[in-house]
Amino acid sequence: MKKAISILMCLLFSLTILYPAGVIITACFGYSFELISVSAFAIAIAATSVCIIVLDLICKNTLENNTIRILLAIITPFSLINAVFYIFECSQIWVIASVLLSAGCCCYLTVKYGKPLALKVVTLVLSALMILPICFFSFIALIFGNIGQNTVVQTVESPSEKYYAQVIDSDQGALGGDTLVDVYKKSGINLILFKIEKKPQRVYWGEWGEFNNMQIHWKDDNCLVINSAEYEIE
Repeated sequence: MKKAISILMCLLFSLTILYPAGVIITACFGYSFELISVSAFAIAIAATSVCIIVLDLICKNTLENNTIRILLAIITPFSLINAVFYIFECSQIWVIASVLLSAGCCCYLTVKYGKPLALKVVTLVLSALMILPICFFSFIALIFGNIGQNTVVQTVESPSEKYYAQVIDSDQGALGGDTLVDVYKKSGINLILFKIEKKPQRVYWGEWGEFNNMQIHWKDDNCLVINSAEYEIE
């Protein structure tokens, strides 16, 4: 049972850093990182966290693996950073509740098992300083998170199907909105749980509702025509 708890702790650390690390690393190379289901990942992280706490309390676990103790010493600030990424990506209340619940469980694990002591103290102080801003972001996300909504209204593939253009209706509620056109290159990697693809090139930014009468087609793989104007694809 103790070995199973240790494995779950390593799994929790991996899930906690997956999304932030994926977004940051891929962004450095001009790519985007996207989870297949943000809400499913948030619930999985929360469920893993709670499961570890329950098993730990039942088994009265004593952790002796120094590597895992170091990971647990730093997991709390990582869990809070992870919460910020999830909250910005999806402002649904159960997603926010799940990632914050996981952060609370991570704090418990840090306090109980984190080693060395100096590292644990530093990460807990850092985490305490992060709590207020994260609560503020959570409040803003709950209040205003559903105001803005992007809807893909049309997709047009290039002649060779190497690229595709998406016409997006960006509805910002009382603030109005925009009509956007993003061009994607079909060079992504789909790994079932998440996908990595080249960041889209935004070639057009127009008035809200303009998509209703927009004329869009490909001249060739390197040129997209929008309302008779040509846009070169890099």
